[in-house]
Amino acid sequence: MARERDQVPDLPAVAPFAVPEHIDRLQPYQPGKPVAELERELGITSAIKMASNENPLGPSPLALEAAHRALMDSHLYPDGACFALRRGLAERLGVATDEIAIGGGSNELIHLLVRTFCSPGRDQVVTHRHAFISYVIAARTHAVEVIETAVTPELRCDVDALCAAFGPRTRVVFLANPNNPTGAHLTRAELEQVLERAPERALVVVDEAYHEYAAALDPGYVAAQPYIAQRPAVVTLRTFSKIYGMAGLRVGYAVGDRRAVARLDQTRRPFNVSNVAQAAALASLEDDAHVARSCEAARAGLAELSAGFSALGLTVLPSLGNFVLVGLDREADQVHEALLLRGVIARPMSPWGLPRHLRVSLAAPADIARAVDAMGAALRA
Repeated sequence: MARERDQVPDLPAVAPFAVPEHIDRLQPYQPGKPVAELERELGITSAIKMASNENPLGPSPLALEAAHRALMDSHLYPDGACFALRRGLAERLGVATDEIAIGGGSNELIHLLVRTFCSPGRDQVVTHRHAFISYVIAARTHAVEVIETAVTPELRCDVDALCAAFGPRTRVVFLANPNNPTGAHLTRAELEQVLERAPERALVVVDEAYHEYAAALDPGYVAAQPYIAQRPAVVTLRTFSKIYGMAGLRVGYAVGDRRAVARLDQTRRPFNVSNVAQAAALASLEDDAHVARSCEAARAGLAELSAGFSALGLTVLPSLGNFVLVGLDREADQVHEALLLRGVIARPMSPWGLPRHLRVSLAAPADIARAVDAMGAALRA
């Protein structure tokens, strides 16, 4: 009797490092170079990193103390359920602990949502052009079709165009509010229109990574969490990387219906958030003063950046985040290189489909002044 393996039909020969077609076509996210490496390459010193939307104030002192204590237990696996952090968030947000999922930054949760709820070849992800690039990367990584709809001339989400793309295959709708890299946000009427017109089977995922900044900068800013009671298929994403200054620890969270959260828990990696990150995140929730200082730094920094770049004749888009998008009259890569030579690291937006734009994050006041001067010199060069 032939062995079972001998009955397997012949398969086409595949090179050992071949990948599926959708992976072969994938353009991965390109993070900026570390400051030390860039200084070594260019032979410069004292470079300013204004490319990654980081909080120039850093983490809360309470978070640092908690992280240091947690390091003593680094020989132990972290709490896989993130129970203490979920309980702290639940109390703060007025939800149940089983309505919160914790991820390695909100970026992991974006990928988890596509992996968990979308079937390749059947479902679609819908977002708009110039949205956070991870939505497209997550969809394509999992062989899920993604539709990017038109934006307005001001680079805001065209809600009518977005809703016109909804159909029977729409499974996940990704919206960033406010959006990275444009800084634009949805009005209450626009958000409600999306929620009303989205297909019943679709999850509407509202990415609020800059929520705390937006709420402080604009009293009219509308968060999506209250709408979950009316439309259970709404998921909000937030992070400790921005206002809380803990981008290096990688911790974010999703708030949604407990049924959605339970499904995400089925597919997430075990122990996906370290004990240090959990402890620091929980402690940071107690430091409202640090959040207030960060918001005030953003208010002042955005005004200074906008005024300085506008005085140079550049177009600066309104922003409710900790960054501005700057429109140029030439290819941004040229200006980016000239800025690097002057020790200022900004982010060219070609991967986002905006080849004549740079995104510039907030920094300390002295560094903002230096960045404006460097921009003027780069434009003249």
